[in-house]
Amino acid sequence: MKRLMMLAALTLGAAAATPYVHPADASVSKPSEVKTGGTLRMTVAGDFDTYNPLVAQGRPNIPELTDGGGLLTVNPYEYEYIPLMAQTMSQSADKRTFTFTLRPEIKWSDGKPITADDFISSMKIYSADEEANLFSYFKDGGKPVTFKKLGNLQLSITFPRATVQNLETISYITPLPNHIFGKAFGAGGAAGVKAVRALWPINTDPSQLVVSGNFKVSSYKRGERLNLVKNPMYGEWNKDSAGKPLPYMDGLQYSIVKDSNAQLAQFLAGNVDLFSPNNRDQLAQIVAAKNSGKLNVDVLANAGPLGSVDFLYFNWNRSGNPFKQKLFRDPKFRQAMSQLVNKPQMIDQVLGGLGVPAWTSVYPLYKEWVASNVDKYKYNPAAAGKTLDALGFSKRGKDGIRVDSKGNRLSFTLVTNSENNRRQQMAQIFADEAKKAGVEVKTNFIPFNQALEIIYPTTPSARTNRQFDAAITGLNGGGFINPVGVSSIFECGGDLNGYNQAKQCIAPWEIQQLILFGKSTGEFDQVKRKAISDQIQQLQVENQGLIYLLSQNGHYVWDTRVHGQSPKAIATPLWASSYFGVRDLDLTWLSK
Repeated sequence: MKRLMMLAALTLGAAAATPYVHPADASVSKPSEVKTGGTLRMTVAGDFDTYNPLVAQGRPNIPELTDGGGLLTVNPYEYEYIPLMAQTMSQSADKRTFTFTLRPEIKWSDGKPITADDFISSMKIYSADEEANLFSYFKDGGKPVTFKKLGNLQLSITFPRATVQNLETISYITPLPNHIFGKAFGAGGAAGVKAVRALWPINTDPSQLVVSGNFKVSSYKRGERLNLVKNPMYGEWNKDSAGKPLPYMDGLQYSIVKDSNAQLAQFLAGNVDLFSPNNRDQLAQIVAAKNSGKLNVDVLANAGPLGSVDFLYFNWNRSGNPFKQKLFRDPKFRQAMSQLVNKPQMIDQVLGGLGVPAWTSVYPLYKEWVASNVDKYKYNPAAAGKTLDALGFSKRGKDGIRVDSKGNRLSFTLVTNSENNRRQQMAQIFADEAKKAGVEVKTNFIPFNQALEIIYPTTPSARTNRQFDAAITGLNGGGFINPVGVSSIFECGGDLNGYNQAKQCIAPWEIQQLILFGKSTGEFDQVKRKAISDQIQQLQVENQGLIYLLSQNGHYVWDTRVHGQSPKAIATPLWASSYFGVRDLDLTWLSK
């Protein structure tokens, strides 16, 4: 992988109108070939829950669909961060402070200019809201990231120290409309956070929403459909390589369905334009329909591991059940559970062989970053049985389930989201394997938003007594500079830490892992940074806080009326959109 190329310092001067121009090599289509208009049809499994970017969970979510990006974006050919909403950027000699001048033509969907105030308000809110997804990015080693307005279109961001991930962090920062969110936030504090989190619930009239992205919501009916229409303000600062305003299409339409099987059925019926098959069976059904002439589609199959992973974890914060809390906190128990995870069977039966096992926080996509000997606790029921014997569960009850000397049964409930058939199948395979070893695993499939509520409660008391035993969820996205992860995975109580939501660390290795992660981000030598990543992964392997399961291979299919996909060199899972596949939505166009 090419090293990250830092942007050269640029002179900040008077801001002349300079739109962001999408490079010609971002699409296989030439601007002269493009037809404008039309609506792209898609599906989503389950209803959307909010219009508010501060409280949105899971993907897809409406705020991300209507988000126009931030100060920076990535050039996928050069692995280089380049200005997006920013027109220019400079970096201080100590690599800690970044100064930006915004493009003067960027506007909100209501026509108001996007200014430094919108970015400053966004950063004030995200750095104050502990429940927000970006909260952890605004501190480093306990020290805050600071920011300053330098003019109507100028601002600076200063980090506590120079790290390889500072530009990546900046790329995640998107503006919030100061005239709405900044006004509600007021003087800040708990009252300000509460006020902004209360904005834009899902019953808000879409005409009241103000967005920066290429599309805006026109209507939403729960259980039926979400309609989005082109935001004309977006095209004033986003152009194709010939200078045409973007996006090309007039709108997006999402039909609400039950689960991924229902999404497949809609695609096979010709009602949907884009789909990402989850496994070999879904892919085979689509290819068969194509070959028989029932569907006119293009297929990009088995493109490689996705930038995502599924994992299983146990709840360490079970104060209401001391027996389970002690058990789940024992690394020996978790090692045994890892040895009951039959990953080859999961990949074969669930994905039809089109996937790879995952072992650590480094996605298999970044295979050169995966440490050696990460499969130490691979599937081995005999070894798992010996470990459980040593933990005091050597006897079995009449039902075949292990019990300890006090009669405590080795039984727990495993939850995952009801919309995700893949995770449900993995949960059942694990339960079946566990039963053979004398462990009772009861499965409970619940709506995704409900799962998030019990796994990631917001009050301190609820965080120490979360109401579940174990869960299978997953993660996607993340950066290419330091593939071992982001701080919110490693922080005790971090918003991506499923096993420990308490703000205090419970085991010494948690602290070691976090210290090593901080050390890795401050290391600009990639060889040395990778060595630190290896140390982090060895801690993960020994302690199994997250028991990583698998990464599925990426498959992308689209109706032949859809054009503008990415060229072959970047039509890969690394750069693919989790929403739209191997394409830039701005450059996507429809032939009919």
